[in-house]
Amino acid sequence: MTAWDALWPREVELSVEEVDASPLANILRDDELGKQVAVRERLPVVRVWRHLPVTGLVVSRRDVAGEAGQAAMARMAAEGWPLFVRSTGGTAVPHGEGMLNLSLIFPRHAEGATTDRYYRMLCQPLVEWLQRLGLCAEMTDVPGSYCDGNYNVAIRGRKIVGTAQAWRGGLAGMASRYPGYVLAHGCISVSPDLDAAIAAIQRFYRYAGRDDLRIERDKATTLTEASGASWSDEAAQASLVEFLRERLQEQGITPRPSP
Repeated sequence: MTAWDALWPREVELSVEEVDASPLANILRDDELGKQVAVRERLPVVRVWRHLPVTGLVVSRRDVAGEAGQAAMARMAAEGWPLFVRSTGGTAVPHGEGMLNLSLIFPRHAEGATTDRYYRMLCQPLVEWLQRLGLCAEMTDVPGSYCDGNYNVAIRGRKIVGTAQAWRGGLAGMASRYPGYVLAHGCISVSPDLDAAIAAIQRFYRYAGRDDLRIERDKATTLTEASGASWSDEAAQASLVEFLRERLQEQGITPRPSP
């Protein structure tokens, strides 16, 4: 049994909370939880959540910065592909049905914490979950994929999970004038229409003048595509939550339900 990173808290809230007010409110719920985690109003949170059923793209602030980015955002909305701006970095990922998300929302620590460690803490459970499902998963870069980086989760060289990260506030929670938290987030492709989503991502960056980004359909896959079985995001959510509860306990970490 592989040991998880020592930065994992000994007790976490395992949450499936979803906000139905709007797609953006659902996405930004991670940041609201982070502010509570930072000041110890709630336990560190492991959140497994679905997008609202609105087809679109989730992008970073950098993606829509400036006149070109704003114009591209308006043009995509007019085409029926609204953009939702997240607080973490990275580039565009699909939004809507068939997408599942894993968010680690932990207080910041002053010693030993690095972006590399938090990305590995995020990716390791996802790799193990997919392997449990019989898939050949690994953490790797996938050049040419949407939202590429060094910390994708891929199946046989095709991306299935994109990741991003944000650090907010100061170190060590209440010991700081500005209590802080770390948000590490993974976006899992369960069963979206990747042909349509990647074509939309390609259009968005073309409209924004980002000709440096080359997004290729054959560099990505979905859980349904890779497994040869039909997966809904509800079924994938239940499977991942069950796996996490089991593995957390095996690691000596107590999972608590949301208050």
